Amino acid sequence: MKIVIIGNSVAGINAVEAVREKDKISEIKVISDEQTRAYSHPLLPNFVVGDVSRAEERFYYRERNFYEKHNVKTLLGRRAVKIFPKNKYVELDNEEKVDYDKLLIACGGKPFVPSMKGVELNGVHTLTNIKAADKLKADLPNIEHCVVVGGGLIGSKIAEKLAKKGVKVTLVELMRRVLFPVLDDAGADYVHKELKNLGVKLVLEDSVVELKGDKRVKEVVLSSGKTIKANSVIVAVGVRPNLDFVADSDIEVNKGIIVNDYMQTNIDTIFAAGDVVEAYDIVISQKRPIPILPLAARQGRVAGLNIIDSNVKYKGGFPTNSITIGNISFISMGIVDSDEFEVLKIKKDGEYRKFLIHDDKLIGAILVGNIEKAGMFNWMIQNRFDVSWIKDTFLNSDFGWKYFNKAFRVLRLDRKIK
Repeated sequence: MKIVIIGNSVAGINAVEAVREKDKISEIKVISDEQTRAYSHPLLPNFVVGDVSRAEERFYYRERNFYEKHNVKTLLGRRAVKIFPKNKYVELDNEEKVDYDKLLIACGGKPFVPSMKGVELNGVHTLTNIKAADKLKADLPNIEHCVVVGGGLIGSKIAEKLAKKGVKVTLVELMRRVLFPVLDDAGADYVHKELKNLGVKLVLEDSVVELKGDKRVKEVVLSSGKTIKANSVIVAVGVRPNLDFVADSDIEVNKGIIVNDYMQTNIDTIFAAGDVVEAYDIVISQKRPIPILPLAARQGRVAGLNIIDSNVKYKGGFPTNSITIGNISFISMGIVDSDEFEVLKIKKDGEYRKFLIHDDKLIGAILVGNIEKAGMFNWMIQNRFDVSWIKDTFLNSDFGWKYFNKAFRVLRLDRKIK
């Protein structure tokens, strides 16, 4: 069997491993428009400022000999431009045709650049792949004042990293807080303070409409009419599923590629996984793109197993985000801001905890400062666990298995008595 994987990141890598667990013989080809082995996208801000380098193994998802070890042929530096499902081949940008029996689309997302004049000027960057990171890293010595457009995970992190390197940074965010919708107002306040302590200027509830300059950007114009003098701009508004080459292929697409519980598209020989798909969100009970690394890994594995007919279902997932800004670390998961559900929260001693509960099920949580037991809460959400008998202990800073086990013993005894 000929297996072709478009994409060389976490979903594709996990698919390769899943296939090779049971199938050592089938031909596997990995197509990627990048020239490097699979690397960690969350580490790109660290890479830009020199905190991590290409020479370090922690920058990569797998060891150097991964492809040889798993008998994978790589077509690196080649871009898939069109899929022909009826004839079962992928056309590349050099007009090469790559035949397949089973195809996995795992090409992730592409940066979303909002409409603004002047984006073609020198000094304007994105930061979603290693090519963009290389360009920004090379330009770093020239950057005196940088405007970061977008206060999401990447935008907040690169703002922090640049400020620590002595660059004057202004972060512009359309919403009233950074990390929307990853945090609520109270959680974002901690991040706001850390960024300000590092010298980052925050401009909230505003947006960039124009970049001015001759060859290089010199000034940023906001929708409010205000202007900011800057010689660099990083657009970090977010990513969208990379669907360009899927057009006219008869593969069903909404906001992302539509897949069933087996990560299979409407065409039975074609699968999809990772940031490019709409997969099931167990918290809101609907399918949507969730560009989260652990989910991409899980989807890639499920897709790989089903490519070799293992009949394994993807059980769904939910957004989980974690980052450290300055001296503050946080983890958020599921729904984090709503007035429709029961809310438990506490804020004290540099620590913030918030839990959202619906029908005695935990559906969301924010942990700021103390994130030690995040895995337990994640497990409760994933398994739709009944928390009615233990939720009163969630706000305790020392929450852990000692509470869980005691309450569980009481619950079991109560059931036996009844």
